Amino acid sequence: MKRKSQYNRRPGFSLLEVIAAVVVLAVVAAATVAAIAPMREKSRQKLDDHNVSQLNAIVQAYYMEMGRWPDTNLVRLQRDGYADQRRHPTPYGGYYTFDATTQKVVNLNRP
Repeated sequence: MKRKSQYNRRPGFSLLEVIAAVVVLAVVAAATVAAIAPMREKSRQKLDDHNVSQLNAIVQAYYMEMGRWPDTNLVRLQRDGYADQRRHPTPYGGYYTFDATTQKVVNLNRP
């Protein structure tokens, strides 16, 4: 003889199983975000270093040909045909600037 409760059961997942699956997915998502965040910052730093070295090479060429250093916000580089942009944005927001005391391009927005 079969019990009455066996006839009333529907196929599917229980609420407890759904909650357990959501918790597991949340833990996996949190671990993924925690692993990716440092890689993103490292990527920004490498891009910033690359941009600074390229701009410093352009500034050196500008100085060798023009006999003077560019202005602080590097607008003269574009005006005189050395760069294709008027301002040079950084990966951190803001723009690269030229430091006249060290004759180097710097990023003042880098943390």
